Amino acid sequence: MDIIRKMTAADVDGVSAIERECFTSEAWPREDFEALCGEDGEVIASLVYIADGKVGGYISGSSICGELEIYSVAVAPALRRRGIAKALIRELERLSSPETAYLEVRESNAPARSLYASLGFKEYGRRRGYYSAPEEDAILMRKDY
Repeated sequence: MDIIRKMTAADVDGVSAIERECFTSEAWPREDFEALCGEDGEVIASLVYIADGKVGGYISGSSICGELEIYSVAVAPALRRRGIAKALIRELERLSSPETAYLEVRESNAPARSLYASLGFKEYGRRRGYYSAPEEDAILMRKDY
């Protein structure tokens, strides 16, 4: 059975592997995910999608004063195009009950930008040269509830 639940320390290896596979040179270090497991969930929420007992995707973000910031969303390549990222985002939204949500995405990441737009996120700005390897702008997206 596939489920979405809070990330635990036991999930960090699986989350880190997906992070490295999806974001290569810009992958977060394992220690960052370990630190996210220690938070109380009121400020930082990290969720995992479990498929066949293994981590198949994750999302992390913070929610403060009605604002949700989504830090990272990733799904294992073999599980993509099944609605997992959408389900992770919706669950994080449900748990945090935000008034506004924010995220940033590589300008060239058309699939992610399309996903976010389908969930009601709108582009509102850009950070020039934000990403490296290769250097690229970040598109800033926002959703009001």
